[in-house]
Amino acid sequence: MHCPNCGKPAASDQQFCRSCGMSLETIGNLVAQHSGSPVEVQRRSDKVAMEHAAVRTMFNWLMLGMIILGIGVAMIVVNKSFDIGKWFSVLSSFLMLGGVGVATAGVLNAIRQGTGIAGPPKQKSLHTNTVPNELPSITERTTQLIPAEDTRTNKLIDKV
Repeated sequence: MHCPNCGKPAASDQQFCRSCGMSLETIGNLVAQHSGSPVEVQRRSDKVAMEHAAVRTMFNWLMLGMIILGIGVAMIVVNKSFDIGKWFSVLSSFLMLGGVGVATAGVLNAIRQGTGIAGPPKQKSLHTNTVPNELPSITERTTQLIPAEDTRTNKLIDKV
């Protein structure tokens, strides 16, 4: 970003221009609001779509697991009422366990997909020059314009 007053380059997090002293806080906020590139917006919408797909898949697996579990419970109730046999009771127990397993697998799969959506952590680049370049002070030119006195003769010296 550049200072609108003097045109000098400035960082978006600067509060004041280092050259002319103009307040850059509101301009920095405006630049930050509009700095999202179309590629970043597309990536965000892709991520949201992937999250919705993962939630939808998890819901479908949970519903299937609950249906299987419900069938197993209904089979146990029928077996208690009509005493169909031991094999029917074992089958209903396996159905209930299978329903719980399907529901758990759906949740765990959604968690796995969710961690894949986030992507790998961003790596920070290592800068070789950690000391920033020194910028001139706002008052440097004013200081240069003030005449200096010669301490031996107490006369003003013109700095050029």
